[in-house]
Amino acid sequence: MALAQAVEEPAGPSHTVAHGDDLWSLAERYYGEGARWRTIVAANPTLLADPLARLLPGTVLAIPDPVALVTVQPGDTLSALALTHLGQADRWPELHALNAHRITDPDLILPGWVLKVPLALGATTVPDTPPPPAPAEVDAPGEASTADLPADPVLPAGGVASGASVEEPTAPTAQTLAPDTDHGPASGFLGGMTALSAAAVLGGIGVRRRVQAHSRPLGRRYVQPTGELSRYEAALTQVAPDEPGPGRVELLARAMRLLAAHWWEQGHAALPLERALVGPDTVEFTFGATPGSVPAGFTRLGNSLAVSWSALNALPDADHPVAYPALVTLGERAPDQLVMVDIMASGVLGIRDDDGRAGEVLSAMLVELACAPWAAELDLLVVTGDPSFADAAGDGRISCGHEVEDGVATVERLVQQRARFMTGRTWDAGRLDPDLAEAWAPQVVLFEVAPDADQVARLEAAVAEHACGVAAVAIVDPARVTSVDWVLSTDATGSRRLTDATAEVTPQTVPAETRRALAELHHLANTTTSEPAPWWQGPTEDDVNIIALHPAPVPEHRTGPRLNLLGPIELTGCAGPAPKRAPRQLIEYCAWLLLHPGSTPQQMGAALHVAEGTRRSNLSRLRSWLGDDRSGALYLPDAYSGRIQLHDEVTSDWDELLVLTAGGINRLPLDRLLTALELVRGAPLADAAPTQWGWAEEFRSDAASLIRDVGVVAARAARERGDLETSRWAANRALTASPDDELLLGERIRTEHSAGRPDEVQRLVTRVTRTARTLGVDLLPETIDLCQEVLEGRIRARA
Repeated sequence: MALAQAVEEPAGPSHTVAHGDDLWSLAERYYGEGARWRTIVAANPTLLADPLARLLPGTVLAIPDPVALVTVQPGDTLSALALTHLGQADRWPELHALNAHRITDPDLILPGWVLKVPLALGATTVPDTPPPPAPAEVDAPGEASTADLPADPVLPAGGVASGASVEEPTAPTAQTLAPDTDHGPASGFLGGMTALSAAAVLGGIGVRRRVQAHSRPLGRRYVQPTGELSRYEAALTQVAPDEPGPGRVELLARAMRLLAAHWWEQGHAALPLERALVGPDTVEFTFGATPGSVPAGFTRLGNSLAVSWSALNALPDADHPVAYPALVTLGERAPDQLVMVDIMASGVLGIRDDDGRAGEVLSAMLVELACAPWAAELDLLVVTGDPSFADAAGDGRISCGHEVEDGVATVERLVQQRARFMTGRTWDAGRLDPDLAEAWAPQVVLFEVAPDADQVARLEAAVAEHACGVAAVAIVDPARVTSVDWVLSTDATGSRRLTDATAEVTPQTVPAETRRALAELHHLANTTTSEPAPWWQGPTEDDVNIIALHPAPVPEHRTGPRLNLLGPIELTGCAGPAPKRAPRQLIEYCAWLLLHPGSTPQQMGAALHVAEGTRRSNLSRLRSWLGDDRSGALYLPDAYSGRIQLHDEVTSDWDELLVLTAGGINRLPLDRLLTALELVRGAPLADAAPTQWGWAEEFRSDAASLIRDVGVVAARAARERGDLETSRWAANRALTASPDDELLLGERIRTEHSAGRPDEVQRLVTRVTRTARTLGVDLLPETIDLCQEVLEGRIRARA
């Protein structure tokens, strides 16, 4: 690989290249994110456009507008930081502008934030200090192998060019700001859905899948997303925030519960919400009046209450209804800065359609109202020509209609019905009362079919007459209606904007094709229809246990690389040097190739939602890591045929599990089942990052289902032989892959009952019943009989 070309010495801030420098690491060092390497290329146009190509030592590069990273300490203000780092307190607007993605209010910066400050803007050099370590997971172009590089030419050693030296402030590494994944391909594929909505959708689907798995019959499987549908789920996974612990969706719901609980305890009604700003570090609620008191953990700023995600994570949750169940995202004011509004505060939230695509904005609202946990406390009627998503995701809470007139009449009827009971109290006060919250749940009618001017006037008149928790959202015809909250338009650059009198945002949108995919994902997660599992052998006319009589041989040991997926993910046995950056991304590539042998490069890039340059360079790094066998054959051969195929010696624990269970686990001898369970080290993909492996849902589901079935069959077989210790081990091993599975816990209960351990039996019965209550499902009839038998000595009499 050739070294990057040299450039002429610049006049402004500069960096003298040292051995091992590349554009990606320099961008991390001077801008806080490696993805900004193109800024350096733009200032040095003769450079090769390869962010990981080694730069020529001694070359002097222009570094326009470099920055340092500083961590906000208690008591810090923008003025104080400007004085410290820029020499003048009144230069704080420069810091505000540089960190607009993070700071919504210049009077509020919170401890722990990492901010950018201008570095050495007046100097001819920037400090030549070692670059910070690269992030562990960066979806960046591949790293060049030192073996591919020619020897360094004899040039002046890297150092500091002439000019004033500036001391760089002590700061955290770029890991704090550099993104783990390039979300561009995935977010573009979804068509404008924000990270918050993507997380809400995945959370809702995940709950449905847990319920589905809980009731899966032995030897059956549920159909999982494949093909194009799998690409949509992978895109959702990449776009959703990668956060430890509770995500922003859960924490935002917690914030609204804490607000409601505080106001209820103080005897106050809920304040009218003008908007909520959801940022990377905080959520800020802005009200129509100044809050009279401040809940614990929140900060008052004029008419606003702000709280950081870290503070919310530390605060105990409140068992209380949320303050604003009809909170929806309008769009982004800046990257990762969401603007949300309360539909109830608008009465009739009108969107004037100057763009012709306001339906995509309403689709996004529908998706969020269907999937966000706080919206579970409202009732929604959708007037639509496409009820498929509402039917699949609504869980009985969303009803659909086709006629606009019926929707308008519903609003009028609800208002009149509730008005009769609005004596001596406001709706907001009733909503905060835990005993009244369900009866006074917000009622929202979303008109995807636009009402005419007369119908809009009727809607506005109805909700204006009585503020009783009824509201509407509608597309408004600009030619006939003037009462509008937000206007959707397209600016001169072709970008779509959503504006009102005080704000402008890039709208959140869900195109029709994305909406259809989301409906199908929910449908698959809801279905109770299963199919025979490939690891279960059904009865035949000549039902002789051929597998048990002549079992398949145990898989032979191979010496090539091995990918372990049944637990924490690891790639072992590689012949090449381990990569210095993002090894887990390369492992994901290897897994995809193992599970999709013979795929084309285009199929791979589309499934993983990565740019072609990223795919090629990461595949090159994987090839280098895997290495070659003793004969010199690459474990990842070049795809001369247009198809990518790993060497036969590259194996996985999943492949071995499939071989061990071939022929049907219900026909295998116990020792073979136990050998299969020994491969299990935890849940499949146990430590996969939340923003990765979204394409692998079918594998994850099938692997967990197979392990559970092996565990049930093995535990039963061992118990029937009187080997209670082996029965206990088999069930426990499978429970690591399918925690709280009802059939596995049933086997544990039978084993401990046979062992004469009543305390353990009681604990397991409590566990299985508690799990069912948490999921909101009924216990299986056989589990009910088992619990009665082991606790009461017999099954209760039935007519």
